[in-house]
Amino acid sequence: HRSKTLATTTGVQHLLVDPTTSPIVPTFIPAPRLSSLADKRIGLIDDAKENARELLEEVSGLLKERYGVSDVSYHRKPSASKPADPAVIEEMASDCDYVIVAIGS
Repeated sequence: HRSKTLATTTGVQHLLVDPTTSPIVPTFIPAPRLSSLADKRIGLIDDAKENARELLEEVSGLLKERYGVSDVSYHRKPSASKPADPAVIEEMASDCDYVIVAIGS
């Protein structure tokens, strides 16, 4: 952090601290893209915000109708501020070909 000391006319000194920092960019390796969605199993994670369920239901219907998705697994998080249970993530990773997370309004 950069800091500067300032003296005022009252003789009191104030220390100003620069609160900015450099971004921390995590390493991320994306999953390989699927060549087709036909006969694939999808996982849907609802973030527990308003309208997330409705959004995922619509997406699920479209994926089945237009792209031939074979199966849908659904999980609703207990709260938008909490991560999904690691056991649920692991189960979806082994049972699903891809997963979609909905962020409601």
